[in-house]
Amino acid sequence: MKEAMNFRALAKNVITLPKHPNIVDVLGVSLEDVPYLIYLEYIDYGTLKDFLMRNYQQSSSGSSNKDDVRDYDKTLQLTTFAFDICQGMLFLDKQSYRHPALSARKALLSSRGQCKLYDFWPVDVANDAVNQLLEQKIPPIAWLPPETVFIGQYSEKSDIWSFGVVVWEIFSLGETPFGGLTCAEIEGKLRRKQYLEQPRACAGGIFGTMLSMWNPSVNERPSFSSLYKTLQAFLNDMKKNINERCEEEPNYFSLDKDSSDDDYIEHV
Repeated sequence: MKEAMNFRALAKNVITLPKHPNIVDVLGVSLEDVPYLIYLEYIDYGTLKDFLMRNYQQSSSGSSNKDDVRDYDKTLQLTTFAFDICQGMLFLDKQSYRHPALSARKALLSSRGQCKLYDFWPVDVANDAVNQLLEQKIPPIAWLPPETVFIGQYSEKSDIWSFGVVVWEIFSLGETPFGGLTCAEIEGKLRRKQYLEQPRACAGGIFGTMLSMWNPSVNERPSFSSLYKTLQAFLNDMKKNINERCEEEPNYFSLDKDSSDDDYIEHV
């Protein structure tokens, strides 16, 4: 009954949520009869995680012989994904929403290459959503901050931690954080402050930003507003470097785009 009441509260809130390019559009809701429904727009390319694994996993080995300019283009795209999600989270934060289940599977990718978030909750029911996650048979501990895992506390700074894990997913090209470890083993790492290692495709500056999001002191984590400025600065520098390289090297390659159909319904 409580879940049904929370879903009704969510539906009544999201139908009035302003549109944003990095948020999945709500087309309508149905609350007359059970089951209650929220109708969302269809996003062409499915989840960001699946896109990363389809497009980058085969080229992530050390034997890759891609051109340097192409590598720069890939890094620019990965950083753009992170920036898109940051913009979406900044918008949700300003609208008093939280995203307790934030992960690369909760970002859908449009045919234009835009990341759009879904499955977020108003602040007043977000704690209930967190409790449901923690009560799952295999809770998503790898994405949750220590204060949520160990003492059940959850706030906007908890979403900052989760966003750091999403950025790690992006630059690890779709890998699962702490893949192969049990929940107990992940908890042990969190207690010992042994966090995720730097992905091979990740620049030092971006990894340093990740580490700031994983600060065990909740109040010392950056805000989404400051992360927006940081990622925007990274993007501007990358675009400048690519433009300079393109002027020097006329043989420029853009990333191949996978046009295969992808049904993301199983992940929603």
